[in-house]
Amino acid sequence: MSMTRTSEPEPAVAAGEDPRRYAQLLSAVYDATMSGARAPARPRDVIGDSWQRVMNLGVDPENRGPADAVDAAALEQMRRDSGLVEILPELTGSLRSVLQDSDNLLVVADRLGRVLWRSGAPSVLDRADRLGFVEGADWAEDSVGTNAIGTALVSRSAVQIFSAEHFVRTHHAWTCASSPIKDPRTGRVLGLVDVSGPASSVHPTTLALIDAVSRLAEAQLREQHRRTLDYLRSVAAPMLARSETPALAVDGHGWVAAVASVPLRNRV
Repeated sequence: MSMTRTSEPEPAVAAGEDPRRYAQLLSAVYDATMSGARAPARPRDVIGDSWQRVMNLGVDPENRGPADAVDAAALEQMRRDSGLVEILPELTGSLRSVLQDSDNLLVVADRLGRVLWRSGAPSVLDRADRLGFVEGADWAEDSVGTNAIGTALVSRSAVQIFSAEHFVRTHHAWTCASSPIKDPRTGRVLGLVDVSGPASSVHPTTLALIDAVSRLAEAQLREQHRRTLDYLRSVAAPMLARSETPALAVDGHGWVAAVASVPLRNRV
């Protein structure tokens, strides 16, 4: 059930780099790329790849935001279906304390990039509202272009995006960092945890923090799964002991809890 991540995520702005000067360079790269001119530098690979994807999808860089968010009933259903409700307190608890009194938003999104929960200071929530960065909104790449939520979903890895690395021009005043949360039972992405705020709040350690939180969430999911298998094993073992034919007990995802006269394996 182990899904070890082998490399550290790359922050958007390296330690010691002047964010304001770097933002100016990114703006020049962006303007040149969007106009088809020769750019003064190349964007990072994760950004260049994303820009190409969203251009192929026909996303408008002058887009004013995602389509209207879903209603309250649909949002509640999305939350229930996400598989994230049980780990939400642990997922957000430590980050809320870190982000207290900051200009950043804490956001949890589902596997499709739809915002499920968000929290933050009223001033930054108001700014996010103007972008359509609200609960129930779609922040996948095909909706709003390159952004940490959508791009992390495509790359299946932690991503930080700064200023003009965003594809939509109105997002250039922001920085965001997202890390996917993978289901240890299936390996599929359940959703993401994200920290977003003004571009001036960018920090190279934010991405590592977000990535660590998503790993802790995955560890909690693994522990929950282990307890489920232990319970299934305790129920099934007496029945399997009386079985006169080969048999095994598996959970809904094919993980083996107990066997009788069958070669031992973790999953079928």
